[in-house]
Amino acid sequence: MRKLLKKWLGPRDPLEAAAQAVDHGRTGIETVLGLPHRLSVPLLRRHFDDDAEPSDATFRETGRDGYWKLPPPAPEFEVHLYGDPDGRLTLGTIRGHGPYAGLVVFSEWSPDHPAAVWQLRVEEPAGESAQALHDHLLDPSRSPE
Repeated sequence: MRKLLKKWLGPRDPLEAAAQAVDHGRTGIETVLGLPHRLSVPLLRRHFDDDAEPSDATFRETGRDGYWKLPPPAPEFEVHLYGDPDGRLTLGTIRGHGPYAGLVVFSEWSPDHPAAVWQLRVEEPAGESAQALHDHLLDPSRSPE
């Protein structure tokens, strides 16, 4: 019990807090990645209310050639879901900002590989924090919470 309270009330490791934010962003994307527009919209509304913002009015209606901006899991991140020309959500991205600028976490859906496979990369210019978070997310001993 004492360990549990210490974990909840103690100081948080900023790197682990950022990793948990990325994990939270991934679950939001996985909710609808690969779905056609007519199925994804009700799920987006259920999970995010009116906080999921379309790139424009045409995309809101058709789901084609645009994106949804989802609520960020933390101020240092931005989450997008991109629609293809057929109106299916095929790409989810989480981009770092501020200290994590340059970190990109993404999953691309295709009919050949419908399960979400997450990839990470660091784009230049990136700081040490982005690289450290990248390495932390890839650490095999880490278990997402």
